[in-house]
Amino acid sequence: MDETLPTGNTKPRIGVLMPAGRVEGEIGVVTHTWNAPEKAKTLFTNIGDCFVYDSSLRILDYAELFPIYVPADGKLSETQIEKINELDYLFLRGSNYINTNGQWDPITAVLEKTKVPVIAFGIGVQVPDNSEEYVNESTRRFLQLISDRSTTLGVRGNLSKKALNSIGIKNVRIFGCPTAFRHCKPELKLPRIEASAIKKIGFTLRRKTHGFQTLQRYMLRTLAERYDTEILCAGELEEKQIYYARSKQVENYDQVMDDAVAKLTAEKWLYGPRDPLLGLYKSSLSVFESVVDFEKAEQCLDAVTGFRLHGNLLALANEVPALYVTYDTRTREFVKTLGIPYIDGRYMDKFSFEEAWDNADFDLFEKTYQKRFGELKKFLEENSMSHRLGSTPAPIVAEAA
Repeated sequence: MDETLPTGNTKPRIGVLMPAGRVEGEIGVVTHTWNAPEKAKTLFTNIGDCFVYDSSLRILDYAELFPIYVPADGKLSETQIEKINELDYLFLRGSNYINTNGQWDPITAVLEKTKVPVIAFGIGVQVPDNSEEYVNESTRRFLQLISDRSTTLGVRGNLSKKALNSIGIKNVRIFGCPTAFRHCKPELKLPRIEASAIKKIGFTLRRKTHGFQTLQRYMLRTLAERYDTEILCAGELEEKQIYYARSKQVENYDQVMDDAVAKLTAEKWLYGPRDPLLGLYKSSLSVFESVVDFEKAEQCLDAVTGFRLHGNLLALANEVPALYVTYDTRTREFVKTLGIPYIDGRYMDKFSFEEAWDNADFDLFEKTYQKRFGELKKFLEENSMSHRLGSTPAPIVAEAA
């Protein structure tokens, strides 16, 4: 592989904090339960985090990648610290790190022993509605260290910027999330399709969304009556159990199925073995353990809707129109940052999907995407992060630290 940039400079050696899943050869990022159904049926995995990690690696241009895993006691050997100091920079994978529950002291303790730049690559806030308390002391110290070690912090939107400003961090740039830009295109062009012309639709499931279970059940049932509907699972445990039991990829699959149905019935998501939603699960539920498989599935759809921030965004990144359902400060911030069409889940009385879809403004998204692409480019360049925006996404190079 050529490790020299067009300018003649050597490609950087980089580290990643908070990697999600692992890099598997030419496939890209996969979950830790990839190709292991027996293990998968016992562990919750959020493949949305893998989307962000995989997309970050496609955007960045680098020679070697070193995942950094910090033990709970924050103790790394001097040899490990020296190895980190030999890197050109570390980046923090984007996620909801601006919150009041962070336990960052072990990582902060390690970073304080290093001297390399540390760059936040698309982080965001997650707080209750109307909260003015954004971080605890552990999170504040960690974010301040990142601010001191980078030119700017890359964040999801204005609320995230406000949260950082509230603790004195002003060097912030808004661009959204790396997943939107994973194909490195300066613009996206989405097909326009009326609701009446949709044949196959994907629903991004987020079952454990407080206060929105009944709404999700309603949407799934009604969409399935009108369209060929694929339920896109991001890693919910019981759904994985049903999927792997249905396809007989696990031992004692009948028992695994019965146990999963009993659990979902006890949680009042299903209403017993005759619930039509269970029939839909058995015919149309899809589980993915790699980003590329989720992406390929969405590329075959006419449209996507649902509650998964990253599941919907991956569709848009592949120029498949997606209509968000927002349900918290995080999703509402995000759709505003990128101009994404959405329905506010708090106000969906007498809801018509067809009407909402046909009124969706994808022109605004396309225009806003171009603007945010420019902001992402500025962010990467002002932080001296070599990138492939406007070019072919980078091949993935991994070497365990």
